[in-house]
Parts: sequence; C-alpha cells; structure tokens
Amino acid sequence: MNKPSALQRFYFSFPVQLVVMHLKKNHLMMGLWLLLIGFVTQGISRRFGIPYLFLDPEYLGDVDWLSFFITGIGCGLFIMAFNISSYILNSFRFPFLASLSKPFQKYTINNFIIPVVFLLIYLFEIALFQYEQQLVDLGNITLEVVSFLAGLIIVVQLVLKYFLLTNKDIHKLFGVRHSDHEHFDERYEAALNTELMPGKSRKTEVSEKQWKVLTYLSNPIRIRLVRDTSHYKQFMLQSVFRQNHMNAAFMEMITIGVFILLGLFRDYEAFQIPAAASLFLLFSMLMMVSGVIRFWAKAWSTSAIIAGFIFINFLSGLDLFNPESRMFGLDYNQKPSSYSIDGMQQIANDSLLATDMASTISMLEKWKAEQLKNGVQKPKLGVMAVSGGGLRASMFTFMSIYAADSATGGAFFDQTRLITGSSGGMIAACYYRSLKLEDNTIEKTKSISNISSDLLNSTTFSLIVSDLFLNIQRETYRENDYFKDRGYAFERKLNRNLDNIFEKPLSYFKLPEQQAKIPMVIISPTIINDGRTLYVSPIGISYMITRPSNQVNGHEPLPDGIEYSRFFKNHHPEDTRFSDLLRANATFPYIMPAVSLPTEPIINIMDAGIRDNYGIRNATRFLFVFREWIQQNTSGVVLVQIRDNHKKTNLDNKNSQSIAYRILSPLQNLSGNFLLMQDYSQDEQLQYISDFLDCPFDYVKFEVPLMDEKIALSWHLTEKEKRTVAKSVYSKQNQEELKRLQKLFKY
Repeated sequence: MNKPSALQRFYFSFPVQLVVMHLKKNHLMMGLWLLLIGFVTQGISRRFGIPYLFLDPEYLGDVDWLSFFITGIGCGLFIMAFNISSYILNSFRFPFLASLSKPFQKYTINNFIIPVVFLLIYLFEIALFQYEQQLVDLGNITLEVVSFLAGLIIVVQLVLKYFLLTNKDIHKLFGVRHSDHEHFDERYEAALNTELMPGKSRKTEVSEKQWKVLTYLSNPIRIRLVRDTSHYKQFMLQSVFRQNHMNAAFMEMITIGVFILLGLFRDYEAFQIPAAASLFLLFSMLMMVSGVIRFWAKAWSTSAIIAGFIFINFLSGLDLFNPESRMFGLDYNQKPSSYSIDGMQQIANDSLLATDMASTISMLEKWKAEQLKNGVQKPKLGVMAVSGGGLRASMFTFMSIYAADSATGGAFFDQTRLITGSSGGMIAACYYRSLKLEDNTIEKTKSISNISSDLLNSTTFSLIVSDLFLNIQRETYRENDYFKDRGYAFERKLNRNLDNIFEKPLSYFKLPEQQAKIPMVIISPTIINDGRTLYVSPIGISYMITRPSNQVNGHEPLPDGIEYSRFFKNHHPEDTRFSDLLRANATFPYIMPAVSLPTEPIINIMDAGIRDNYGIRNATRFLFVFREWIQQNTSGVVLVQIRDNHKKTNLDNKNSQSIAYRILSPLQNLSGNFLLMQDYSQDEQLQYISDFLDCPFDYVKFEVPLMDEKIALSWHLTEKEKRTVAKSVYSKQNQEELKRLQKLFKY
C-alpha cells in the first residue's frame, strides 16, 4: 500500500474533513456562521445598526470589559452549541471517534477551523471598530479583547468539563482499551469482535457512510494517525455516541431556561445583557433545535422544519401568541371605533373646522401679543420641519435647534409656532421644547449626551428574549393592561436617557400650547393599512385633514387622515403617554412593532417618514390654512428645515451589473430612492408655499454635509459618528444658513 503524501494527509486530516462535511451536509449551521460574519464585518444590516451590537456591546449603559466578557460568554455558548449539534449529527460518519478517550473533547478540538476563523475576523473587527469608531486607546482595546476571550474560554471549559464528567468512553462502558492508549494492541482487541451478524454485516453498513480520515489532533498541538476500528463491535461504538443526546437535551434546556429567565426579569438592568450575547444565545438555540430535528427526522428533516414553520406561523396568528403593541394610556377596553369612510365623514364638518381654526388663531393672537410686549409689531412666524433618521437625526436636530436659538438670542424658538416631522428628529425637537417649558436654561453638554445615548441595545434585547417567543408580561398603566414588547423597552430606555421628560400624558401640553408658551407640535404617524395619516395634537386640528365635502368640479377627494383626539374620543386619547406617541411616530419596520389602535377593523401605525419624512407636507397645509392671518399679522414666514442627510446625493457607480443585480435592482432602487422621491414632492410644495403666501417667505435649511462614510440609520451612534454629527452643525453651509437666520429674526 502506497504511503499517503503530505497533501493527502492534510486533506484527509480530521479538521479539514470536518470543514468539508459541514459545507456539504450542514447548510443551516454554515448559514448561521455566515450571518454572524456578515454582522461583525458590517456587510449585513449596517443600515439598521445591527453590527454595532456585536462591535460595541453595551451593558448597564457602558461599553467596557464587563460587556465584552458577557458577549464572550454568549459567543462561547454558540461555539459549543455548534460542536454539540454537529457531533450528534455527524459523529457516526467518523466511527474511530468512539474508540478514543474523551471523544467529544477530541471532536471539539478538531472542529476548530470554522470557530477560529470567525473569532479571528470578529476580534480584528472589534479592535478596528473600537480604535477607529469609538476612539478607544490600545490599552483598553486589549482589555476588551482579553475580557471577551476570558468569557468564551470559561464557557468552553465548563461545557467540556460537563461532557467529560457525564459521558463515558468505550473503556468505561465496556472495559475496552482506547485506540489512542499507549499500549493499544489491535490483535488483543480484535478477539472481542468474534460475533458477526448473518448476511450483510453491521460493519459494512456503517462503512458506506464513513468519511476517510488519516490523521487527527489528539490535543491542540499533537497529531496522531487514525487506527483501524473495524474489530470493535458496532453496538459499542454506537453506545458511545448515543449517550450524548441526553447531554445535548440538557444544554438546550439550559439555553431555553436562560431565555425565559432573561425575559421574565428584563425590566431589571442587571438582566439586560448585551444584545449581541442574546443573539448568540438565540442562534445557539436555533442550531441545537434544528440539530435535534435533523437527527430524529433524518430524511424527513426538511419537511419537518417546513411543517414546524407553518405550525408556528399559524399559532402566531392567534391572539394568545400575537399580542398587540399598544400605546400606554389609550383605553382599549371601550368599544372599537369604526374605521371607515362613513366613520371619518361623521367627524369631518364645517362647524368643527371653523372651531379648530378659531382656536388656533386665538393661540397665534396670544403669541403675537407677547411679541408686541417685546416691541415687535409684526414678527416673523417660524415653522420647524425636522427629518427622521434614528439617533443621527436626533443629535443633529437638537444641536441645530440649540445653535439657531443661541445665535438669535432665543428669538428662533420663541417665534417658531409649529414643529412637525418624523422619527428621531421629532424626538429631539420635542425634547428641546420640553426642556424650554420646564426651564428656560438648557445644559448643552448634558442634553446632547442624553439625546445621543444608545437606544438600540435594549430594543434588540427585548426583541430577542421576548418578542420572538411567547410574550406574556404586562404592565398596568392608568388602570389598563399593556404588553411589554420591544416598543415598551425602547420607550423605557428613551425616558431613562431623557430623565423621564416624556413620562407625561398628551393633555399635559394642551394648556402651554393654548397659552402660546411653546410651539404647537403635530405628530403624524402613518396608518400602514391604507397609507392615511394619524394627526396627533392636544388641540383640535381638523383643518389638517382633506375633507370629502371639498368638491371641485365634481371631484370628491378622499379623507387622507384622521384626527387622533376626536376619532378616539371614547378611548381617552388625552391620557396617552407622550413617549408612546413619539415612539409610534418613529416606528421603523422590524426594529419596532407597529402600534395597534382600537378600531374595527384594527389599524396599525408606523413611522411618519413613510408619507412625509421631512415634515414639509404638514407645514405646507398649516401655512395654507392660516395664510390670511399670517399675511395680515406677520412680516413673513421662515420655514426652517433640519434634515439628517444631504439633499444632493450622488448616484452609485454600478457599471458592472450582475444577473442578481438586474433581478433585484427594480425593488432596491424603488426602496432606496424612496426619500429622494419625497424630495421631489417637497420641492413642489415649497414652490406652492411661495405662490399662495402674499408675504415674504424664507426657507432655511440645516443638513448633514455629504460624506464618504455614511452614518448608519440606527438607534446607536459611535463616538466617531457623534463627533461627525457635532462638526456637521458647524459646516460652512450650515454656518451661512445660521447667519441668514440671524438676519431674518433681526438679532
């Protein structure tokens, strides 16, 4: 027999054959590894900030050695779940394993290539991200990496120790020497296998499924030759492998138990582990459960997984397994409101419109009277339109408002009468408004730190440990019960970041708005069932809705929205928590759940940016309705738009177009150009304002400059991104706009 070459020994070594086997047989496992690599290299879901969960894990509000240590524990559990599942599924292909001492430990040692490749990529990306994006020094980066590895190694050692204590090898089970024993004698051991089954032997049956292996690692630094195991009774080898099933089941129970524990105690900060660690736990559970299904169902495994998915999908449609995300304070126990054209028409009439217009004009008159006290006969009327864009929009909006207000000596905010927009920009604008209402002095550094603090980790953590499974936890608020979902987690963290400034009902702002102490705010999330807008305000704003009675030349327009306070008047809308309204206005698909409202049929609302990401549509309608009062009582309108992206974007260079690109590009371009198409509509609306206003109209725009490295649309900002946003406020273009604003408000 020819001696194997060095290349053959390498290719038929146990570690290499395990990689080949995984690529050929274990596609789900490899898919999870590829997904993780995509996350940590920022190749997948960077737009939503998911890679930040892995590269910048947060625990108890800090990113430090402890958060990396816990993430390392989660990663270690995933690696061991991979080893356990693949061992159960594939060990029978390598019967020599059962003849070794500590077979599972040796399998884990030889199954190192995929985990080690992932760890090298992951640790490199952590170090690079912390250095370039978080601006962390090398000493702290080293501490973080060492802490991560410490958590990982501890878990790996504990799991190996558990299997070593609970598993019995072939020597302990049958008194047979291990094939890796120093004094192993094949001739002596062969005498044990004198009994053969009639016909086709069990040995032949198994050998058809065996993979050729020449060498294996007996420990991380020692290579040994694989010895012949044909003389062993097959039931002995199978007995060694079979005992691991109970151990795997125990590990699954531990993982599921950890999930339940984290979900039950998620309101306690100590249990809110880094979202990356909970993702590792989730992937560990998926890997082990799928492994068990594949082991027991064998050839039927694909059908079993599909059937399981169909069954779970069916269960998710039941109320018990599909709790609605609701707004705290809104009474869902009352009879649902009829959501229909007739129902909308019943509360849309000329008398109501006149009442609301008179009420708003009264507010404007009070504001004008205050301006007269300051010696201003005809003040400029300011309107603020802010864009969505996650935390980058929140930070940029707050800093822009602060800079504009400081540059004008407070005149900018005092003369602004309407704030509208979407998502993160509205959160920041309302935060500034609430600070001004409670205390006219604003601590810049503290406020900017608050508004730019992470919201992604707690939201994703809640999604993983609760929303993906049975969510049974509730909280009582104003004598109503509501489920604690990831929307609840988002608000809880938001309120904590902002010192609970939004822990107030909608009615809290009614009197200050009526007395003109603060600008009006119109919150306008989108009803995703039909694309209409839900107009939210503590005062009547029926004039914001297109009314069916406005017929022109036989054209009868459909109502394009409903008024929150009146449509749900029987559900106590005034008691709705303000943070819930802001969350609904910033509900980005998948990241947060759509909010359900008490209607028949049920409607759901999401981000205002679906219809109007920049707030210009609402501003245009408001100015048109009150154009006569504005023309008679002001010296003009200043519309200040604050947007988190640059209007003049460049096209991506895609000269080489693959088949996949040509198939996917229609959908990608449609979704990718969604906001750009809103810009085209916005330009028309701005021109429309100039046409119908018979008074000076000025448009001032603050925007994040064009940059090569875009800031992710996420509820997390890196230190580098925070500095970039801070510098953006003082860009040349924004400084020129600031000077224009000073002249317009005559400061």
